[in-house]
Amino acid sequence: MRVLFTTWASGAHLVPMVPLARALLEAGHQVRVAVPSECAAAVARTGLVPVQIGALPMAVVRPPDAARRPRGIWPAEWPVRPAALTPEQHGVLRACGDRQVRIAEAMAQGLVAFARCWQPELVVHDAGAYAGTVAAGALGVPAVGQLWGSAAVLRLDRQRLEGPPLPGYARLMRRYGADPAREPDLWLDPCPPSLALPSRARRLPVRFVPHDGTSPDETPSPYEARRAGTRQEHPGHPGRHEYPGHPGHPGHPGRHTAASNGRRGPGGGPRCSGPVRVCAAWDDAGGPPDAVRAALWAAEARGVEVVRVGSAAEGRPPAGPLHRVLPGCRALLHQGGGAAVLGAAMAGVPQLVVAPRLEHQLNGARLARAGAGMYLPADALDAARPGARAAGARLALDLFALLEQPSYAAAAHTLRREALAMPGPDKAVKAVTRLVGPAV
Repeated sequence: MRVLFTTWASGAHLVPMVPLARALLEAGHQVRVAVPSECAAAVARTGLVPVQIGALPMAVVRPPDAARRPRGIWPAEWPVRPAALTPEQHGVLRACGDRQVRIAEAMAQGLVAFARCWQPELVVHDAGAYAGTVAAGALGVPAVGQLWGSAAVLRLDRQRLEGPPLPGYARLMRRYGADPAREPDLWLDPCPPSLALPSRARRLPVRFVPHDGTSPDETPSPYEARRAGTRQEHPGHPGRHEYPGHPGHPGHPGRHTAASNGRRGPGGGPRCSGPVRVCAAWDDAGGPPDAVRAALWAAEARGVEVVRVGSAAEGRPPAGPLHRVLPGCRALLHQGGGAAVLGAAMAGVPQLVVAPRLEHQLNGARLARAGAGMYLPADALDAARPGARAAGARLALDLFALLEQPSYAAAAHTLRREALAMPGPDKAVKAVTRLVGPAV
């Protein structure tokens, strides 16, 4: 069977698709991954075969300003309560949906052209790549949507989340001879059931399998080398051993173990038998807000070792892929992206979410409801005056509570058991091939 995967972005959009694609290859099927040209290298690093279908203009990719930092209080569980949203909030969702339609329009011509040439019997697309459903409709083959860890199946292609297709999406479907009412035949959902919101969509739970795109023979990161009992010298500083938690301010060396050897834990809490280690992961290129930086400095001042991943590293040696860093950490501070939420869930690590965007806020709220973490919208930090230091101090108190109160760790371990019990990619292979027919 030929299976065509497609996404419009690498990173968190591509990673959830890789395990299924590899499982299909191992089962003897043919796989291609159609992506914009800027994503082709990321696909190739996974060992899959990329197909370039043109470039996406930056003006199309840029999210609407209203969605980047939504203001005001959104109703709890708003994706399943669209009637509770205000007209302004529906406007934000409409802007997000229209953006995804523009991305689909930019991808559709190249994607459908390749699909008609290669003749796949199944199309698997990430949840935001509406062009995948267009291509499946144009060929008359099943479509499978791959969720990336959101607490909800967000139907931004629909008016007011549950109404008819957006006008631009309906026009795009008709352009390629597809039925505008066509929906994915199945959604693959890596979100643990206790975090997921109910949906009328047909979903198959599939265990999250982290992937970092690196080969086993690559040099380990400084953090991984340290965990293995080796130390790497920092380039340009002979004899100096650089650790990913080093904050770069005087007096820090030695603080890594301030919470060990029988001393009091962070915030004057219970005694610790080893160093208290937390991870800070940030996706935005600009790095974390000043208040988050201040909270991390406050934690380090209390003897907490902070391991930084992504843009939170702020120029320091990379700590390594998140799923390799999390074991041994007692908390994760991050934005609430699906990959980070699922990675921490698989590791049984409590989470502190400072959420800038709607989906991040939704994930953070669900984590807090499950007792496995704490959450606040990023704009709450902006409103905290007189400055970032005061907001950071309050955020640090939340982090200390996460470390000191056993209920958070207990709930995180419960979430881990739930995540590990979900079916693996091999089960998904059987489910998606059944969509094509018994002859496959």
